[in-house]
Amino acid sequence: MMKKHICRMILCGLAASCATTTVMAQATGNRSSYFLEGSVYRHELNPAFQGERNYVGMPALGNFSVGAQGTAGLGDFLYVKDNGDLMTFMHPDVSSKTFLNDLPRRTKLGINLNENILSTGFFAWGGFNTFGLSVKSDTRFSSPDDLFKFMKSGVDSPEGTHYKVNDLSILSTNYAELAFGHSRALTDQLTVGAKVKFLVGLAKATVKIDQLDIKATPESWVITPNGAEAYLSAKGLITPTKGETGNYAESDYVRDAYGNPTSQLKPGAENLMSYDDIDFDDNNIGPTGFGMAFDFGATYKWNDDWTFSASLLDLGFIHWNNTVKATMSNSFEFDGFHEIPVEDTDGNPNSIDNQVDSYLDDLEGLSKFTKEGEGLKRNTALAATLHLGAEYTLPVYDRLKFGGLWTTRFQGRHTWTEARVSANVSPLTWFEASLNYALSSFGSSTGLMLNFHPRGFNFFLAADVPMGKYAKKYAIPTNRFNANFNMGINFTFGPKHKPVYRCVEANF
Repeated sequence: MMKKHICRMILCGLAASCATTTVMAQATGNRSSYFLEGSVYRHELNPAFQGERNYVGMPALGNFSVGAQGTAGLGDFLYVKDNGDLMTFMHPDVSSKTFLNDLPRRTKLGINLNENILSTGFFAWGGFNTFGLSVKSDTRFSSPDDLFKFMKSGVDSPEGTHYKVNDLSILSTNYAELAFGHSRALTDQLTVGAKVKFLVGLAKATVKIDQLDIKATPESWVITPNGAEAYLSAKGLITPTKGETGNYAESDYVRDAYGNPTSQLKPGAENLMSYDDIDFDDNNIGPTGFGMAFDFGATYKWNDDWTFSASLLDLGFIHWNNTVKATMSNSFEFDGFHEIPVEDTDGNPNSIDNQVDSYLDDLEGLSKFTKEGEGLKRNTALAATLHLGAEYTLPVYDRLKFGGLWTTRFQGRHTWTEARVSANVSPLTWFEASLNYALSSFGSSTGLMLNFHPRGFNFFLAADVPMGKYAKKYAIPTNRFNANFNMGINFTFGPKHKPVYRCVEANF
């Protein structure tokens, strides 16, 4: 069952926007709040930003965000039947031409989660100080369209078909973060800030396949992997081999001249990972790594109209223990993807769950990973994020400000960029709002944030919604999407603070 749950997260991410992902485990924050001065958690985007008042976050609800991104739309993987039910792209009622025409050359999908468990900010020691305990998770998937062509089309000519699936990558990082930050105004124009973060690794998965060379003929499908490695880090993780469980599949046995399986196992079959038996030892679950990271930021008020800012976040690493390594190095035969019947064994319409389970079993045969070692250690860097911002205050109405924000996330194959423009208004001392538009590697989106911050209380609600076409009835985006939801409840205290400048006077 554990394997089913893990694979369903990966494939539903394919079809719903989670491809197992972020190291993107750390979320990049609610960028709609970047130019809202009353926003409590702006310091997570730029540690130089100072709060309006001291604050304490409601435990577990001070700042919660979840986001999903994709260069392909959910409508590229999920289709609506004539009766209104959902079916996957592997369903026989979906033609190969319909599915493949709208698919991008490279599909990138991701999902990220950020939850602040405890958080506080206060003015002291000549500046603004923050403390936060949070849990972060991020999962990313990247694949060329050849993988889906192979899954859907298989052998499309009598002579056979040759596929090359290059650079397939899955990353998932999950950790807890304890962060301490300090910001101070150095002059009436320049404010700087920094954070130090202590990280506790919870779980990490890395799957990297440089190439799958696939020769598909009517007689056999031969897979030759190159540069295929997988690393799984989690305390209490149980990853037995088929030799340890005896849970062999039909494809693990040598076939006779008539294509029937014999009682003789193929070479190396006993060392293959037994996905059905992956589990966790409930009595041995806990932290599996430790690390450290830093954030740096600055703001510069050029004049009454213009303010510029920049930050560089998550410069650090995590040292992981309890790591299992697996590889694929030998060629093997693959039984292929089987057609999913329109009806199940009882004659009822095949449910979306049954469809997913059907080709999960097929994908298992395509992932012949051999266990190479366990109890290993490895270091991985966090994905750093760069923010560059410019803010313009309307001279005739200083409660209306316009902002431009450039964001780049550095993560190898999973790197992405975004340009966001926003109109930010604070018509009341206790209310402000941001309306913004973003164009990124995952398409375009529009965002709205409402921030209520009267004395003693703060509540905010924000959402980014993908722009473009949506499938009818289920309202699922059919093209690239970048969606995010963020909310929080906090309690503020003390008077509003103005910057305290500490200038150093030089004597000659």
